Amino acid sequence: MKRVYIAGPMSGLPELNFPAFNAAAKALREQGHHVENPAEINADPKAQWLDCMRMDIARLVTCDAVYLLPGWEKSRGAKVEHGLAVGLGLQVLHAPTSGGCWRKTCIEIDMRLGGKMTIDGWRMHCGAVLHRTPGYGGRRRQFWDDHWTVSDPVTGTAMARGTSMVMAVMCYRHIVQMQGSEWGVFLERNRQSYMRKNKGAVIDALKEQA
Repeated sequence: MKRVYIAGPMSGLPELNFPAFNAAAKALREQGHHVENPAEINADPKAQWLDCMRMDIARLVTCDAVYLLPGWEKSRGAKVEHGLAVGLGLQVLHAPTSGGCWRKTCIEIDMRLGGKMTIDGWRMHCGAVLHRTPGYGGRRRQFWDDHWTVSDPVTGTAMARGTSMVMAVMCYRHIVQMQGSEWGVFLERNRQSYMRKNKGAVIDALKEQA
């Protein structure tokens, strides 16, 4: 579990962008993190900017990571918070540019010696599923700390991994870009092979993906 501070634009946005802050806080808390949310720290919309920054920074320095919402680079306060986080050596995480529109889903993972396990994840726009990396070999629901995987929703095959959600997604995108037009061929070949062995499982997975 990490202590995570959310940073992003507020001034000039509808409802001071509180809905985006609260949605990010909810998602991070569901992952087990302690969250410092400026929308909760400074709930008074009439509070002065400098007073808000003083209270926010007091919370930021207690955290392990800063979670940047889309548009943070256009916010004076968020840029101050980002610079401080970098100077303090905090981990810098970026929210999905989709605005948090990934759908929660489940995916079945082959645990090798431990059989199969169904775990929660988030379906990305491309269809791939981002989820925490399970500890292979055991039958209990154990996961590696600070490690994430992007898997094929049909076969459950891991396609990319990273030490954070952002790193896993970036790694996946890099692999797809490197493969170019061959990526679709590779993916289809793996799925066809899987379909021949697990027809029932594929039908269920495709229904959930639709």
